[in-house]
Amino acid sequence: MENDRRRKRRNRIWLALLSFGVIIQLNLIFNDSSPVKSATAFLNSMSSKAPAAQEQEKTGQQPDKEKDTSSNPSAPQETRIPKQQHPAKPEKSPANAATSPAMPAVGKMIAKISQKRPTVYLTFDDGPGKYTKDIVNILDEHQLKGAFFWIGENLKSDEHIALAKQMIANGHIIGTHTMHHQPLRKKPKDEQVQMIRESTQYISQKIGAPIFYFRPPYGAVDQNTMLASKETNQILTYWNVDSLDWKYGKRPDLIMNNIASEVKPGSIILMHEKEQTVKLLPKIIELLKNKGYQIAPLPSPSPEPGKKAE
Repeated sequence: MENDRRRKRRNRIWLALLSFGVIIQLNLIFNDSSPVKSATAFLNSMSSKAPAAQEQEKTGQQPDKEKDTSSNPSAPQETRIPKQQHPAKPEKSPANAATSPAMPAVGKMIAKISQKRPTVYLTFDDGPGKYTKDIVNILDEHQLKGAFFWIGENLKSDEHIALAKQMIANGHIIGTHTMHHQPLRKKPKDEQVQMIRESTQYISQKIGAPIFYFRPPYGAVDQNTMLASKETNQILTYWNVDSLDWKYGKRPDLIMNNIASEVKPGSIILMHEKEQTVKLLPKIIELLKNKGYQIAPLPSPSPEPGKKAE
């Protein structure tokens, strides 16, 4: 009898341990990791699935404009912008010297944009807010342009709407970041389409200009995000330099080091409309220039000859 009770007790213990292990496995399978890490893994996996794009880069062949020659439609795209035949003189318009009418393709994820000269792109998320004007003023003082990915619900005041129209007129880029900064990943494609379209239409109507660039909150994307961005005619804009300015507000040295150590030709640099970013932006600009980089706006379409831009 005593042996039977011990055997039953051991069986119950083993059963409990087995059940606990199953629960742990299920949590590992179904729980999300952090969105940014997941997006980075996705970006890397998509990059490794683009042999056709890599072969094209080796051979120098250009695809037909009407066809996507990539073996994977969601592979991140590196846009290479041809050198202008008649570039603007640097002393008159240094920011415009890097501007080209070439645009990345819609429905593609871009993390860098290469030009003939070493070029980088400054982008700012989560506006508009109380630091937007300060950031724009700093860029304007240095005759530079930035790209701003705005959350729809933040664009309400007449002051921000007037500022946005002035920014567009001066050559800055405004993209969208959804209406409420909610992650898209794992949502059905139709729902992602609606989330992108809602913010794009809303912000476009407010600022009186078309929207070409979209950045997913937290960088959280999946295959449906690619399809949704193509259906909404948006360029899915990622980054390959994360300043982590949102995280290290009290450690400016870490923010600067993140940029200095990760930047390379063609880099899209991720920043946010934060107080610490405003304080560091002049130093960031100086750092990039000392490294030999020109700072350009994301490419925007040019009107056809004889036509005005819409």
